[in-house]
Amino acid sequence: MSKPICSILHTSDIHLDNEIGYDGDESLAQLGLMHVVDTAIDLDVNLFLLAGDLFDHNRVNEPCLEFASAQLSRLRCPVVMITGNHDCLAEYSIYGSYDPTNAGNHIHFITETEGRVIEFESLGVRVWGKGIVDHHPENKPLEDVPRSDFDGWYIGLAHGYYVARGGDSYSSLITPDEIAGSRLDYLALGHVHVFETMFHGETHAAYPGSPNGAQGIRERTAAHILLDPKTGVSINRVALSGESEKNGALDHPLAP
Repeated sequence: MSKPICSILHTSDIHLDNEIGYDGDESLAQLGLMHVVDTAIDLDVNLFLLAGDLFDHNRVNEPCLEFASAQLSRLRCPVVMITGNHDCLAEYSIYGSYDPTNAGNHIHFITETEGRVIEFESLGVRVWGKGIVDHHPENKPLEDVPRSDFDGWYIGLAHGYYVARGGDSYSSLITPDEIAGSRLDYLALGHVHVFETMFHGETHAAYPGSPNGAQGIRERTAAHILLDPKTGVSINRVALSGESEKNGALDHPLAP
């Protein structure tokens, strides 16, 4: 399998809650999900990655769940999603009663506690992901990333806190050595609400920021990833700053 060009939109930390409005009265969390889905459609990406915390907690109500499904159903490409620390897979998880894959056959929700690999042969992409069951210092989001034995792109999803050194007391810690050891082409991270890129070993990684303006951030962002066999991995920051920018204007591309 050769490596074709592949375009990806990566988001996380949407934090939908029970504040649901309609017909122009949507909450900031609702607008965030709507805008990031609009951006994926406008950019005509091949793959959509949601790296955890679609929901703000595990007690969201039926209108919130219905809204999430309606937005996920609008996407025209495969979607791979994992849980975060806010919507974790504990015994009380909202995902015990809600199945996002009901939004369409294009939704791939990784619930296995050890993680799972999904292959998209037509895209030349293999995706590994592992969501959070319990958010505590012993949880290692990048523990036991499987080795890839094919010649396509290898992508990962994880939700946790990246630190360059120290930080042993943090929950769901992700380190530079773990990123390098994953041997992924691109690692889609969730948990931090500000756009940030990093590069360790041969692995490019990024936090996309959050599309939810209620998360105490200056700008709402996502990450647009271009995988190109000639130029490698490039990561572009996508501004989601309002209704007038629904088309996902690209802001200062970051090509390592």
